[in-house]
Formats: sequence, structure tokens, C-alpha cells
Amino acid sequence: MHRRMILAALITAPACALALATSATAAHRPIEVVGGSLASMTGSASAYGISQARGASLAAAETRGTPVRVRLRLADDQSANQMAIYQMTGFVGGRVSAVLGPTLSGVAAAADPIAGAAGIPVLGVTNTTLDMSAAGPTFWRVSLSENRLIPASVAYANDKRDITTASLVSVTGDGYSEGAAQAFRSAAADQGIRLLADVSMPAGSGRADALIAQAVAPGPQAIFFAARSADAVNLAVAAAGSSLMKVGGNGYNTPDVLQSAGSATDGFIVSASWNPNKRDAASRAFVRDYRAKYRSTPDAFAAQGFGGVQLLAAVASAGHGGAPDRVLAGLRRVRAVPSVLGTMRFTPGVREAVYPATVQVVQGGKLLLAP
Repeated sequence: MHRRMILAALITAPACALALATSATAAHRPIEVVGGSLASMTGSASAYGISQARGASLAAAETRGTPVRVRLRLADDQSANQMAIYQMTGFVGGRVSAVLGPTLSGVAAAADPIAGAAGIPVLGVTNTTLDMSAAGPTFWRVSLSENRLIPASVAYANDKRDITTASLVSVTGDGYSEGAAQAFRSAAADQGIRLLADVSMPAGSGRADALIAQAVAPGPQAIFFAARSADAVNLAVAAAGSSLMKVGGNGYNTPDVLQSAGSATDGFIVSASWNPNKRDAASRAFVRDYRAKYRSTPDAFAAQGFGGVQLLAAVASAGHGGAPDRVLAGLRRVRAVPSVLGTMRFTPGVREAVYPATVQVVQGGKLLLAP
């Protein structure tokens, strides 16, 4: 099933590229692509990075026997800037075709320019708050940014309860959380929602109870949560007694956070690039294969890793080779790539995939498709 998906992804390149790719693969051996998978296998972002790496590994394994063979080199960025810089430098020295990752946007901002300076493409499979200009000229975003996800969540909450006021709680000293907070501010302004409180705490400070008290005090209709990992859990638990509508950012898009928070996240509205309950054929096949290999249900980060490899295979075909310059040529050329995330669409000159956001509601520790 997935081999057909990956082949379908190659079909949407321009006709001239397709004809050349078809003749090339018929006359020569399959294109070989080496992807550097840079993920947070340990550290504070491991709940997200392990899923990312598993999804990418599954997709790479399923390119065997296809016109484009993707091999992955796995590396752990340890959720830390210096380790990501070290690993990225190793990938550049090893002349990988492209890098998928790092997991965290703040870590990516430190490491991606190394690849950019060497002309190595970087596919941001989980970087929802990374500034495109800071990442460098060879960065393409696969995941939807929080500037797309958070407005979808806020709009859904607004439709359900006609929200006019809210409070924002966020974490400072963490690149993702600060970026998500700004996305919440922009979404609130765009939708005419007044922020009665905009309060934050330092990452890992343990001040969640006090912060929630500050957010609830002005009497808002909703609370927006811009946090990840342990801070996301602590803020949700601190707000468990409140009946206000709650909207979370991408930091709540993993079972590890939801299970750690228990019932405290029930009712949270969270948008994602993908949900395991989607019923299209590509999603059903991905869930089946992921469960068979890892004995667990994939989350959005796993799907983004899988989709990143699908994109890598498609652009290598469109660029007629697995060298970094050929992959970059393919990235500039493709306009639509079918994937487990949906059809990724690219506008000329814009290095960001566009496809519909998936709005979800948390119930019983699970992310369910919003009704």
C-alpha cells in the first residue's frame, strides 16, 4: 500500500520531470537517497522525537523496491542545541542528501544554518514555530506551522462557544512555547478575542498553579496553553478544576503528554497535521503498518516523520538524483505531493507545505477528531 503511495507522490511532479524520471529509472538503477534523521530520542522533547524517528524509519523501509530508495542515518539531538549542532555537522561531513529534523524549533534554529551553509536541504517535519528565515535558505517545512494550527483551534472554539475573551498561559525560555504564544496572540486578534491575561512562567519553574490562578482571575471564557512536555502537563493539571474552554498548542499533540496529565486535558481543543482516526486509505495503511512494527498507535509526529520521507522520495525523483543539489532542485520544482498527511501543496517561492489542519478534541487521554 505505501509503495503505491510513494509512487503516487512521484506522479505529481511536472510532466517533463516525470518523463525524464521515468526514462531514467527504466534505464538505470533506482535513485539512492540518504536522509539524516535528527530527532530528540532523549531529553525533554523525546515524547515527540521518538515518534518522529519511528515514522521516518517506517517510511524509509517501505521505499525498498521503489524507483527511489531512501536510507536513513539516525542521530539523537538530545533536545539540546549543542548536540544538534554536533550531529548536524556530522551529517554535513557525511554528505547526506537531506536532513529531517531536529525535533524542536529552537534547536533547529541553532543547527539548521549549518546545513544551509553547506547546501544541504533540511525538511522540518516537526518545527511548527521555527522562523523560516532563521532556518536558512535550504529549509522546507513539512509540518503545519502553529500559525496554521492554532487559528484552526481558536476558530473551532469560537464557533462552539462564541468566545470574546480569553487568557493566555505560556512558558518563557523555550523556543516552541514562545512561538506558540505569539501564534495564539495573533489568532485572538484576528478573531476579535480580547486577552484578559497574558501570563508566563520560566520553563521548568513549577509555578503552574500560580499562573493558572492569574489566568482565571479576570473571568475569561477560555484559556489558551502555549507549552510543551512537563510544563504542558503541569499547566493542564493546574487548570483541571476550571470549566473554561481550553485550547492547546502542538505541545499537546502526543499521547505521552496526555497520559501524564490524566483527565486534566479532557475537553482540550488541539489542532494537528494529522490524526490516527482519519479514514482515508493512506492513513489507515500507515496506522496498520505502524502498529504492526511498534505495537502502538502513531501520533501526528510519527505521521509527519513518515510524510517527510515521502516528500524526500518525491523531490529526489523530480530532481533526478539523490545528491543534495538534485534534492533542492526537486523541492523547488514540485507543486503537489500526495502523502499520509494529505496532498502537500507548494507555491513557487514558498518553502512550506500547505494542507488542511485537523482539529481534535481530547477525551479519555485520546485525540479524537472534532465533531
